[in-house]
Amino acid sequence: MEFMSPRRLVGRFAELVRREWNTFWLATVGTVLMSFAIVALTVPYRFAGAGLAGIAILTKYVWNISPAWAIAFGNVFLLGWGWRVLSPRFVLWTLYVSMLTSGAVAFFELFSYPMLQDEFLAAILAGVFGGVGIGLVFRVGASTGGTDVIVMAARKRWGVDVGMYSFYINIAILLGSWFVVDLEKLLLGGVALYVESLVIDSVLKSFDRRKQITVITSRDDEVRRFILEILGKSATMVKAEGAYTGDERMMFIVVVNRRQAMELKRFVVSVDPRAFIVLSDVAEVVGEGFKHWKHI
Repeated sequence: MEFMSPRRLVGRFAELVRREWNTFWLATVGTVLMSFAIVALTVPYRFAGAGLAGIAILTKYVWNISPAWAIAFGNVFLLGWGWRVLSPRFVLWTLYVSMLTSGAVAFFELFSYPMLQDEFLAAILAGVFGGVGIGLVFRVGASTGGTDVIVMAARKRWGVDVGMYSFYINIAILLGSWFVVDLEKLLLGGVALYVESLVIDSVLKSFDRRKQITVITSRDDEVRRFILEILGKSATMVKAEGAYTGDERMMFIVVVNRRQAMELKRFVVSVDPRAFIVLSDVAEVVGEGFKHWKHI
């Protein structure tokens, strides 16, 4: 990625927003939720954290410095270190999310929030809000910065495993918090991070979750017409032969949403009670009629 002046950087980002408006508003909503979780549900309870946000939280505990500053300067430093090997899109969206996080954190710090008596519940809520926010950012292929920048640059430079090194870095930051917070707060921070990871996975899967249906039937003409004309979908048709009976039947493989899956299942059973139907969950579908490969 070539060097860009601030004016050119803004111009490139404006062009990127015009092309990826959906990315812009989902990343914005996700960043605001993530920032709220830091200010209202993590810092007041002195929970430990991970990643650059975890380090920023520690600066608040030790020196009473707003996490906004550590997040802003930390991400600028990391992007400056890795920008040569990172894609322009990754750098621009990471820079936007980083700056918005700093602004949102500073904004939310202007207000006071009610304290929950049950700190375990607060940790769960912190994980839920943070997980939804980060999940929305990840959903559109953007990044929250911090350790993401480190591992992505390291992968490009040295071919390291992203997941493994990200895990090690975050665990090291979390355990390092023990010198600032007590063991109970450290464990509650771990609970928040665990819930956060579960919610992130749920958010990422919920947008693209589909049902894959495999139908083996002798009434292939009716089933084919129903899929094409009623559901408005296509399917893959394969000639199949039963291992035991040797009978030849047509096998349909089709990916639909939950409602369409129930419609197809009821129709197949109504026209062919002897049909064989297999339903399975699909986390993501890339191809015509679903997510375009450019949006991965």
